[in-house]
Amino acid sequence: MIDTKMPWAAIAFGKNEKSKLNGYAGDGIPCLVMLDTKGKVLSDSFKGADYLGPNKVLRDLENVIKGKE
Repeated sequence: MIDTKMPWAAIAFGKNEKSKLNGYAGDGIPCLVMLDTKGKVLSDSFKGADYLGPNKVLRDLENVIKGKE
């Protein structure tokens, strides 16, 4: 992840078996999840079992930054 210079925090797939973050992982890759400071999911790459992809979360993040949510 460092080699690809990702500008966001990430956990390498398969390295979080004992992590508190396991509950946030979805079945699709990439699975992007936006959390608030208390760990509440604000947006993720899934709607139920339907994979929407990371762009949905990026749009939601943009709206948060712009103050639309």
